[in-house]
Amino acid sequence: MSPSNPLRRAFARARTTIALGALTAAAPVLLGAHAATGLAFSPDPAPAPAAAEADEKQVSRAAGRNSAGEVWQAPQRAHPANAGNPLADRIWGVYEGPQDQVWAPYRAATGVEKELIGKIALRPRTKWFGSYLADSRVIDSVTAYIESSQKGDPSALVQMAVFRMKPWEHEACTRPSTPAEKASYVRWIDNLATAIADTPTLVVMQPDGPFLWCVPDRGAKARLLTYATRKLSSLPATSVYIDAGAADWCENGKGADPARCAAILKRTGVRYARGFALDSTHYTGPSQNIDHGTDIVEILARDGYGQKHFIIDTAKSGQPTSWLDMIPSERGGLNDDGRTCKRPGMRRCVTLGIPPTVDVADPQWGLSAADRALAAKHVDGFVWFGRPWLYKQADPFVKQRALDMGRSTPWPGPVLTD
Repeated sequence: MSPSNPLRRAFARARTTIALGALTAAAPVLLGAHAATGLAFSPDPAPAPAAAEADEKQVSRAAGRNSAGEVWQAPQRAHPANAGNPLADRIWGVYEGPQDQVWAPYRAATGVEKELIGKIALRPRTKWFGSYLADSRVIDSVTAYIESSQKGDPSALVQMAVFRMKPWEHEACTRPSTPAEKASYVRWIDNLATAIADTPTLVVMQPDGPFLWCVPDRGAKARLLTYATRKLSSLPATSVYIDAGAADWCENGKGADPARCAAILKRTGVRYARGFALDSTHYTGPSQNIDHGTDIVEILARDGYGQKHFIIDTAKSGQPTSWLDMIPSERGGLNDDGRTCKRPGMRRCVTLGIPPTVDVADPQWGLSAADRALAAKHVDGFVWFGRPWLYKQADPFVKQRALDMGRSTPWPGPVLTD
């Protein structure tokens, strides 16, 4: 374990503190999709009070209930209502290599900027792998990603988003996949499965799932996605969550009918998967997605698909906003690149939400008792598989976005101990 690595030092310090029987809570790190929808509604209320009082209360809660640290510092137990949660009872790995857009800027930053970017860089994030990674490079690239994420701990959880379908998003609405693209997809998935092997892995399958409805070759793409879901779900320690849109989006221009979201999942192999993922590119809040996801779970159970679970992206939901209400960062721009919140309490903007966690029913997240009960039963984790710190949520890293969100987020930064 290299003493020059700040993440490893933080984990080592946390373990030392636990061994001593007390958590020394240092000051928190300070300050910190792609389709139109048919529904707009009011955002969730802000999850925490403003200003210094909020920071003090949040740090107190964080240092109390989860005294061992965040999920990348110490395992978090499964809730009794979801005892089989595959994301629980293990460390979540944090990647620190060149495949990540955030880590290098974090290492290069100093002072307050380093603290703010650290609110993102020190926490587990889901790496997106897509068609830009050639079939022949998948095994080596994914293997390197796993090794860096796990840091020698083979039980640590690794996170990936499979964004491999080609074409996808708006281009997919205009042309079908060619025979060569279909064959390449299968090879790519097979190589990914070889690289993952028995690694504990969370997979988000094909973000922006509702684009399935617009494609001219829906049946062919659905069969390919089902192949990928079944192939990866058959691995001994991989949990697949198929993207089902968001609380305000199940189909372009038609809003968020949960039956329509469930229909995406039925067509793409949810029978083999652990469940589904919500809010990969939209900005709705955890409360909205808990309620929406529960409706989908009930529809799938009613229709014979078993008891499924889901994950929610919270990287972008510190100020929950419907897609139609979001203000782009540039006049006339796209909502994919929603403006960042410049200060706490600012509305119709993007800032960091609840940190990655298995402990989804913890009262510190400000959810209602009803939502906590639903989350405890159905939600495997709040996961950062969205990427609001990137330009149009894709590439490249935009430092000013990270700094803005670090300052405006209602949640404290990682609690590190000396």
